[in-house]
Amino acid sequence: MAIARFEQITVNNLAFAKSDFGEQSTAQSTWFRTRARVHSVANSLKISEKYRLYQDVVSFILNYTPNTRTMVRNQNLYSISYNGYDWRIDNIRESDDKMTVVILAYRNDPVTAV
Repeated sequence: MAIARFEQITVNNLAFAKSDFGEQSTAQSTWFRTRARVHSVANSLKISEKYRLYQDVVSFILNYTPNTRTMVRNQNLYSISYNGYDWRIDNIRESDDKMTVVILAYRNDPVTAV
């Protein structure tokens, strides 16, 4: 069983753009910094014939605030910077009493040759 701890995280705004050639780009800007209860959910490694793919999933628990309410409604527009990596939000769940918000986020390491 993993240990949950309080860590500093940064919530980022994401902006998506497309060039005239059809290339997609994502711009990231800091929205706010906060402390969240962090719990490691899963680490996985997938190995194919040529490549290895590392994936991590973590759970961030934050207090329910107007900022987190905005994140719940538009989760695709935000990412989280934690521990030197950028994490994309997979899903967000608010508690029934609206006291906390649980965010499951993932990150993929670049594909590595075997």
